[in-house]
Amino acid sequence: MDTEGLKLFLTVLEQGSLTRAAAVMDTSASLLSRRIAQLERECAGSLFHRTGRGVVPSELGRRLVPRAQRILAEADGMRAEAQSMAGIPSGEVRLGLLPTVAMVIANQLFHEVKSRFPQVKLALYEGYTGQLEEWLDQGKIDVAVVFHYGKGIPQNQDLLAPVDACLIACHGDPLTSSAQLPFDSLDGLPLVLPSAPSALRVALEALAHRRRIRLNPVIEANSIQVQLQLVASGGCYTIIPFHAVVPQLQNGQLQASVITRPSIERWLTLQLTTQRPSTLATREVARALRGIVEDLAEQGAWGTTGRENT
Repeated sequence: MDTEGLKLFLTVLEQGSLTRAAAVMDTSASLLSRRIAQLERECAGSLFHRTGRGVVPSELGRRLVPRAQRILAEADGMRAEAQSMAGIPSGEVRLGLLPTVAMVIANQLFHEVKSRFPQVKLALYEGYTGQLEEWLDQGKIDVAVVFHYGKGIPQNQDLLAPVDACLIACHGDPLTSSAQLPFDSLDGLPLVLPSAPSALRVALEALAHRRRIRLNPVIEANSIQVQLQLVASGGCYTIIPFHAVVPQLQNGQLQASVITRPSIERWLTLQLTTQRPSTLATREVARALRGIVEDLAEQGAWGTTGRENT
C-alpha cells in the first residue's frame, strides 16, 4: 500500500464519485477503478459502497481515513524537510487570510510564489481573525495575516501595516462627505456590524464605552458583501477597512470617511503556527507575504493616514 494509493482513496472519498475523482487526478475512471480495487484487495475489504449517485465510504473506509491522512501528511513533511535541507523550498503551505486582505493580495502572492518557488503549493483559507488564530493554534494552517487591535503587539506576531477603519455609507450621504470624521459621530447611527465575538465588534464596543457613546447595530452580518449591499441601499452604515471598498468608491456606489479622534488602532500582522517547526517553504511564503503587504502600504493601498488618538 503506497502513498499514491492512499491519495487515490482520499480523492475518491472527497469527490464522492470515481468519474469526478478521475477528472481531478487527470486519469481515466476505469484505471482509477482498478487501482481502488487493488487497494481494497490489500485492505481485505471494501472501502466504498457504490450507489446510483456515486460512492460512499464503507465502515472500513471511514476508519482508514484519519490514518491515511496522517501517513500522507508525514510523507509530505519528510519530503519537504529533505528538500529544505537542500535549500529548495517545497511542499504545501497552508495560508490563512482575512477576506478583505485576500481580495487585495491573493492574486499577486499566487503568481509570485509560482514564479519563484515552483515546488511550493499554496492552500488558501479565508476566515476572520478569531478563526485564523484558532486554526493556527490547532495547526490547521501554517501562516496567517490577521488583524491586531490596540498598541501592545504579542511576541508571536510581526507588524506589517496599519489599516484605517472607515465609516461606509451610500453615495450622497452627508455625514461621510468629508475625508475624516470623529469617532463620536457613531453615536446612535444605524450600523451593520459583524456578530460577536468579532475582534472589530469587541474593539468598537470597548472604545464606545470609554467615549460614553451608544453603538446602534440594527443588523448583524458577517459577510462583507452583505454589509456593503445593505449600506448601498441606504439607511444604514458599516465600518470596514478602506481597501475593501475601493471599487465601490471608484464607481460612486459608496463613500467613506476615515474614523479619527480617536482612530481605531488596527494593524495587519503576520503570525506562524507554533504547533510545528516552520519549513523553508513556509518561511519563504511568509517573507513574500510581508513584502507584498509592505509594498502596498507604501502605495497607500491600506488607506493609512495620520492617526489621532486623543
